[in-house]
Amino acid sequence: MSAAPSPPMKRERDDFGGASSDDDYFTPDSSASPAPFKKPKSPAASISNSDHPSSPADSTSTTPSGATALLDDTTPSAAASSSASMDKIEQLERIFKNQRLRRIVKENHSSEINQLAFCLNQRHNKTPFGLDQVKIFEKRGDVKRDPMDNSNILGTTGGAQANIYDNEHCGDHLDIMSHFLLDPVGEEGAEELPEMLTCCWMHQPQDAILATAGTDKMIHILSLARSKELVRLSGHGHTITDIQAHPTKDEYLMSASKDGTVRMWNILTGKCLFIFEYKASVVCFNPNTQGRTFLTGSYNGDIREWDIPELELEPEEPIVVLLNDSRLLQSGLHSARIDCIRFAKGKVLSKSVNGKVEYWDPETLQQIRTFTIKNTASNQCRFDVSLDELFFCVGTSNGSVYIYNVESGRTVTELKHRRSTKAIRTCIFSRDSRTVICGGEDSFIWRYDYVTDEVLNEWAAWKPEA
Repeated sequence: MSAAPSPPMKRERDDFGGASSDDDYFTPDSSASPAPFKKPKSPAASISNSDHPSSPADSTSTTPSGATALLDDTTPSAAASSSASMDKIEQLERIFKNQRLRRIVKENHSSEINQLAFCLNQRHNKTPFGLDQVKIFEKRGDVKRDPMDNSNILGTTGGAQANIYDNEHCGDHLDIMSHFLLDPVGEEGAEELPEMLTCCWMHQPQDAILATAGTDKMIHILSLARSKELVRLSGHGHTITDIQAHPTKDEYLMSASKDGTVRMWNILTGKCLFIFEYKASVVCFNPNTQGRTFLTGSYNGDIREWDIPELELEPEEPIVVLLNDSRLLQSGLHSARIDCIRFAKGKVLSKSVNGKVEYWDPETLQQIRTFTIKNTASNQCRFDVSLDELFFCVGTSNGSVYIYNVESGRTVTELKHRRSTKAIRTCIFSRDSRTVICGGEDSFIWRYDYVTDEVLNEWAAWKPEA
């Protein structure tokens, strides 16, 4: 049931002090761009293509519940589309209900795992997702994939570390690919190691970039292809609680800090472009506006919307945006600190630490549904929305993960194990939705995989030899 802990491969202690050679310049047009990254080989997956539900439905046919005016159910095509959409949802729910704990990995920092992130790269990677993704294996057991598909790569952040794993094959343990130990920086004479609280993936040519930040007030830009820290972005005066990559600009990054500012950065130049004067706990770009606006969640439960000023040239000094230039969208919807905001089907899912997830319309501000997370006390946890935006998963204070149907509000399943008893701080879906990974207080990574009905029946019928 469990896998042996994966020890870190090496300790990274490169201090960025400017480019010392052509190979050190971090520019997309550099002639010193690294060679295409080659993923480590792994054995063939034990869960083969035959485990995939048959006849995946068209992902564009999903219609939110209650939106009956958008479909004429009297026409055969509308009825077929609705039926296919329901069939797809039922297949996905069966997958989630059949997930079981298959792998456990203990990270060596003995601290909380604060965030997990798959390198999904939706802007550049057009590989199908959900039921539409079917893995094809080569003769040697490797998965054939698009060169831009890095969705097998998993990043974790906790303690003073960022770890990167290969999650390619469902039957194998998580293979550690790279390990970064971040040295203390900032205050003179500081000896205490920082704690990394947040991370996100960013795309650059022939590279996968993991950005991570936390108590040391810095944003660390880490290259997987070069296995080194490229640059540290400095400017915040207090702990950084959340970072998020821009949905359309590969070089832009947003960060929220306890210093009372939200900042937007260019990771290639190292410049801070904008300073939004507001103390936000989390940030979230609005995909409906192609990232021209973003939302912030606050420590008192308020949610605001901000416009990002247009730029012809990058400013020499950061442009300051005042609080009065933002719009208050929600004030009484949440009564506690916002710890996660995500979009699903054009609507907003926002969570507070008191166990409430609200689903609401950012245009009309109408509240659609409230999800009350079961069996949990006050708990900070970043939830995740599946790529088809039909489901979300969220962790509890007692070590389990719930999966909910966004549109119907149904609780699909609870993923739990007797050994998982500590609070879950983060959970994510894989690209094909057949795996859910979570982590939290105990520094364990817990991976739940889809198991076929046949295998589950074999497990149920198994008896120890006399």
